[in-house]
Amino acid sequence: MLLHIREKAQSWIAFAIVGMLIIGLTTVVWDGFFSPDPEVPVAKVNGEKITSNEFQFAYQQQRARLQNMLGGADISQFIPDEDEFKKNVLKRLEEEELILQAANEAGFRISDGLLAQQIRSIDAFQTDGQFDQEMYQRWLMQNSMSPGMFEDMLRRDVIIQQYRMAVAATGWSTEQERNALVKLQEQQRDVGYMIISAANYLEQVNVSDEDVQKYYDENSMQFVTEEKVSIEYLELKVDDLAKDVDIDEAKLLENYQDRQSEFGVPEERRTRHILIEVAGDASEEELNSAQEKTELLAQQIRDGASFEDIAKEHSDDIGSANDGGDLGYMTRDMMMDPAFADVAFVLEEGAVSDAVKSAYGFHIIKVEAIKTGQQKTFEEVRAQLEREYRNNQAEDIFFEQGEILANLTFENPDTLEIAAQELDLSVKSSPLFSRDQGVGIAMDNNVRSTAFSEEVLLQGLNSQPLELGGDRVLVLRIKEHNESMTRPFDEVKQQISDQLLQERAQAKAEEEGKIILSALAADGDVESLAKEREISWSHPEPIKRNARDIDLQIVQKAFRMSGSEDEQITYDGLVMSSGDYAVIAYYGEIDSAEESVDENIAETMKAQRERYYGANELLGAMADMRQTADIKEFPENF
Repeated sequence: MLLHIREKAQSWIAFAIVGMLIIGLTTVVWDGFFSPDPEVPVAKVNGEKITSNEFQFAYQQQRARLQNMLGGADISQFIPDEDEFKKNVLKRLEEEELILQAANEAGFRISDGLLAQQIRSIDAFQTDGQFDQEMYQRWLMQNSMSPGMFEDMLRRDVIIQQYRMAVAATGWSTEQERNALVKLQEQQRDVGYMIISAANYLEQVNVSDEDVQKYYDENSMQFVTEEKVSIEYLELKVDDLAKDVDIDEAKLLENYQDRQSEFGVPEERRTRHILIEVAGDASEEELNSAQEKTELLAQQIRDGASFEDIAKEHSDDIGSANDGGDLGYMTRDMMMDPAFADVAFVLEEGAVSDAVKSAYGFHIIKVEAIKTGQQKTFEEVRAQLEREYRNNQAEDIFFEQGEILANLTFENPDTLEIAAQELDLSVKSSPLFSRDQGVGIAMDNNVRSTAFSEEVLLQGLNSQPLELGGDRVLVLRIKEHNESMTRPFDEVKQQISDQLLQERAQAKAEEEGKIILSALAADGDVESLAKEREISWSHPEPIKRNARDIDLQIVQKAFRMSGSEDEQITYDGLVMSSGDYAVIAYYGEIDSAEESVDENIAETMKAQRERYYGANELLGAMADMRQTADIKEFPENF
């Protein structure tokens, strides 16, 4: 099972995990002017800390993932309860820690070769479909991460995913169940129907002024308008400040000279390896046996045997064995074991090593090709240096001006003009918005809740500075306030009249439908009744559950109906969402013949059922883990 799961780790599932990791890592976490101690625990799981830093990272990662799903839109309106959102993030971290502990105890591992393959396969690190070492290094630098930090995070995520897949793989479906599901899914039903349109009765109903007035008096709460406000605000943005930063060429050149190592493309070596795996707690006898086997294989290669064939037959690194041990091009930093790297970067091109001991066992290493390192010129990296210089200078200005903004708007609580003049900012304004919904700046939940706070709304004061992400801060005050009120009768009179007419027409349609059902129950002929009442009767070919040429409500109703014991036609009615009324005749069901079922459909349904069972197995396993685990939470450290 473990070998199967390790192979699957190279599949689209593992790549999806890597993709989600990238979304999260590219989010810059900034907590404003004050940040908690990153090592303070927000929870402990069986004694293992989940730190404030890890929680903040996961929190921003989840927000970034949601924002990415929404095409970059503001997500505050989709998170009505921020505290509950944070609790869910913490619960996920706790579950991941529980899974990691269980996976480590069960012996789940990911080899260096497989991890290197994962990294090389990430789209963000590729150019024209090939791994680009320069892009990888630049990405690490932009996210303030060392190769080791990123590799540890990726290794952790893949091991967690391996365990999830292993548990989910225990969910399975029998052949009998598959056949029963297919039979049910492919079943056809012979039905007929007529639709009694409510619109046909609009001329037969009427509504008096007294009816409308009575409805208004009894349902006045339906016509209460929402309380709304509009705001004016000052906004500081790092991006805006960066545009006005003057560039100091001498500083750029000095920065380039100080960071020469970052702008070099390091030497890369394409290597192959054969791994004879050894457990971490192996005895001396087991170590000696593995080393002897490795040296014997190395001798066979020196005597002319194919390195690739030996790797395919003997290597314990599943991730590379099928490729003849090929690990592709890697820099020294990408090689996770120092002993491996030390040998790989000493061997000449084409040379094969003796047995090399690592944390995973013994290796035989072959250097296939060498790409020498290069150094980028100042001109090649100047644009990057300028962006970084602008952002760094702008961030300093941002914090300085943020303090000025906070002080001036506090000292002058009834106006934004003084701060606007001092900081050369324009006072912006928003359209009206409610407590629950707004557009533009008011899409942000924090902006709306602040605008309706007692200090701002009732006392008429400037707000405290609000942090929106890591690069924006604003201060707002109320511009216009429209209190909640009941709309005047004359304003809603026509709306009520139209509504009552529609309801009464619908009632007429339903009444007619029930008359028809009563006549059918008394052995009436459905086609004759339809013709007599000038209603269109339809009796299509037998339908399946996925029928698209009939209203979905009718299809769903037809598959909920059951036949009579004497195999007579069964009739039933349905009030449709449009207000129309449908009379449905059910003649019987037609089961599909097994030999006529598409095998692809059958296998798809079986796979869906097994995914469902697998998900339940995983949920059950997580419930058991949580029940027996020692979990302590410290919400004050969120």
